[in-house]
Amino acid sequence: MLSLSLRHISEVFLYEYYMNPDEYEISKDDLARPHLDKAGDLLSQQKNNEALQEYLAANMENPVSFEAVSGIIICCKRLGDIEGEYKYTQEMYKLCCTRAELATYYRNLGWYYLEKYKPDLSAALYRYSTFFQEGQAAEEEIKYLESALNKPMGKESPEQIQKMLEDNKIPTGPSNITLALLIKAGEEAEQNGNYMQARDCYMMVYDLTEDEEVGLKINRISQD
Repeated sequence: MLSLSLRHISEVFLYEYYMNPDEYEISKDDLARPHLDKAGDLLSQQKNNEALQEYLAANMENPVSFEAVSGIIICCKRLGDIEGEYKYTQEMYKLCCTRAELATYYRNLGWYYLEKYKPDLSAALYRYSTFFQEGQAAEEEIKYLESALNKPMGKESPEQIQKMLEDNKIPTGPSNITLALLIKAGEEAEQNGNYMQARDCYMMVYDLTEDEEVGLKINRISQD
């Protein structure tokens, strides 16, 4: 039977919906973690091919690990694998459970469209990422584009940027399916008395939506 290193109820719900698995079991130990730690060390040494193999191994152990997918994307960028970067960025979207993760998704798309010689869309994506999390990396990329093209970039209004994204079939917010899965995971955890993981799930949804009902769920759990 397939054994996976899913460590949180949110990962179980994401995996069972998106991966459509046969039967599987959850490993007693976190078999993805050693690969992730080794990959991080290799990445810091600029051993990008070796790091990629470790991140891919972690992804096999935990197919819904945002950290593993993010690492694969970093390696693809360093190795110049434009289409590989895009493939895993598309995979990343459904795993975005916080504003910071969603910002990472938009920055990765910004990189892809820059490589595809679409600087205006690239700058818009970098700017859009800052609506979810301010980041020096995005600002530096926008400055680079402005310098290279000798014109202001990423200055459109939020509404104009959203229109650009929609025209290019790029989502303008978190996945509604992922949000629903996180709510269901939180409710199941709460019913089972696992209040810490339930709160985790509700906090992720609240981070992305600031939904009042979810906020009430968090307050209720925090008082128990």
